[in-house]
Amino acid sequence: MNFIRLNTAFVPPREVSEKAIELSRAIRNLAETHFVLDGVNFYPHVTIYPPEYPEEKVSEVLGAVEQIAKSISPARFKYSRIDSLQGYVGISFEHTSEIKAIHKQVVEALNPLREEHIREKYSEYQMQFTAAQLKNIAEYGYPDAMSLYDPHLTITRLKDESKAEELVSTINWDILEFVVSKIGVYKSGEHGTCKELIKEFNLG
Repeated sequence: MNFIRLNTAFVPPREVSEKAIELSRAIRNLAETHFVLDGVNFYPHVTIYPPEYPEEKVSEVLGAVEQIAKSISPARFKYSRIDSLQGYVGISFEHTSEIKAIHKQVVEALNPLREEHIREKYSEYQMQFTAAQLKNIAEYGYPDAMSLYDPHLTITRLKDESKAEELVSTINWDILEFVVSKIGVYKSGEHGTCKELIKEFNLG
């Protein structure tokens, strides 16, 4: 059986995507990175749920996301902080009850479609995860699901992880609030990237 990793994610509005792309390019000029956001090969996004599914389940995933999108209203995001972890540099947002509820609804709808499949990466590197993350991997195929969900927009990942914290202090993120009105389903790439938009859905 063949599997495909799909990321169901919030699609940021244009001004947020453009700001993320601008910062990703700026960081690339300061340090070596694994990728640069461009909206073509690497899409700005806020992950909701990114497990692997059997390939024959793709149409069911799209159908489920479409139904969820129709049932929820556009979501308001509020800036929290700029973060760095393991070379990743990203913008974190407040864990509002609204965003948590959408995440929970998506996970509960899509989790059965992965048929208990777990990415090889997670079984090979279990020592990197906490007990709570390992429990999530077993139940949802994703370490940061449910109570561990952290809404964020990754700007890039540095090849030299030691430089990430230093670069964070130079980043200016001036969009304090915005509304997301779309959810997309993307093919996932390395380093948590979204490399191809399969389909997007309007909320509400």
